Amino acid sequence: MQTNPAHIKGHPNPVLLLKALIISGLLVISGHIELQAQSFWRKSDRNTFIRNIQFNFNIPSARAVGLGGAFVAIADDATAGMANPAGLTILTKPEISVHYKLNRFSHTENAGTEDDHNLRKHFHNDIVSQSYLSLVYPYGKFSFSVYRQELINFESSHEAAGFGSIFDSPDLDPADFEPGSKTGSDIQVNNWGAAFAFKHTRYLSVGVSTMVSTLEFSFFEHLFQRSSQTNRPVRIFSVTSSSKDTRYSINIGVKSEPTDFLSVGAVYRSGPKFNICNTIEDVDDSGGRTNIYQADQDLVFKVPDVYSFGAALSLKDNLTLSLDAVRVEYSDLIKDLDRNLNADDQATYSAEFPFTRFVDSDGIEDLVLKDRTEIHFGCEYYLMFGEWQLPLRAGFYTDPSHVVHTTVEDEALKRIFPRGKNEVHGTFGFGFVLKNKIQLDAAVNFSRSVSEVLLSAVFRF
Repeated sequence: MQTNPAHIKGHPNPVLLLKALIISGLLVISGHIELQAQSFWRKSDRNTFIRNIQFNFNIPSARAVGLGGAFVAIADDATAGMANPAGLTILTKPEISVHYKLNRFSHTENAGTEDDHNLRKHFHNDIVSQSYLSLVYPYGKFSFSVYRQELINFESSHEAAGFGSIFDSPDLDPADFEPGSKTGSDIQVNNWGAAFAFKHTRYLSVGVSTMVSTLEFSFFEHLFQRSSQTNRPVRIFSVTSSSKDTRYSINIGVKSEPTDFLSVGAVYRSGPKFNICNTIEDVDDSGGRTNIYQADQDLVFKVPDVYSFGAALSLKDNLTLSLDAVRVEYSDLIKDLDRNLNADDQATYSAEFPFTRFVDSDGIEDLVLKDRTEIHFGCEYYLMFGEWQLPLRAGFYTDPSHVVHTTVEDEALKRIFPRGKNEVHGTFGFGFVLKNKIQLDAAVNFSRSVSEVLLSAVFRF
């Protein structure tokens, strides 16, 4: 993986606004010891890692992306093992495909300074990777495929100076304080799949692929304050995770061609459910590292399930129109997480560790993430030049907002977990086909926050 991680330097991370609020309130109520114990259980820390993760549910081939991702009813190349396993039965020759992607993800992070609490910082990630690799072998009415798919490849880092010192001023207003922070994440999910397809009748094919999904999850967040005596940053809190996990998932597809000019398809793709562990520390670095408290948090990272339905219409021998509806169950991502935040909870004190706990007061979930439906449309037109074919493609798809946002009427929380914006992606692409043996494709996918360039090569023998 080659990356240029995004950085925010000199501007505090807005995730820390909530932490400042909690720290201030606890110092006034419970004192210094209760403060340090409570930081274990600040619920914002449990969920910030899911705020900006980008899933790639598009078919990973340049041809499919050029068609706006509307590929469920077509699925006639080596990416069918992932796109729609039933489509593998269309292939009559063994083939190998390899796909590469350059992805730029842009994001706006709310930030602030001591003089201006509502600054915004823009950053981006550039990632170049091999997004898909596959081998297909047809045999009569059966087809077999093995493949590797990159589902998530996300990396980011933030560095914030922070401002204010709550230890020097216990009655400091939370709006006038933010601890400094250093935060980084690197999340990768890869699917290793084996697909099988069977042409049941002339008009109907079915297919299934089983996937071994691997997770590599790395995350850290260090909070610090600047010492008034030494003017050096003193670390007060850390969350770190370096987790790996392996799970299994399944992909089931059907495809029907009731007429020579119409094909329809449907796919269900389950998402793996990973276990990760955070190590949380309250530390005092002023005179060298001293662990005051330490604990592990077990969390669940669930990749959303996806349901896809599509239809493709061949108007001429060289013109195809395709339309897909894709339902993504984004709510799976937070279903097993604690969705209540401390801001509207009631603090209760205990004589035993962790001393201070929070109880939800209204029974309303504070973090929300809804399922979304995407619409994909694309067209493909072939130009013929003797033994060469030149396919031209264009399409678009809707991308409804699917970010975790808060329902709490709190300005600090709204900056940490804001509502997202709906987007529409435009796509176009082209390719070269020689004697139906070698196919090279390129595509571009662009929107307000995402830009992709894809290159694909297919070799049939």
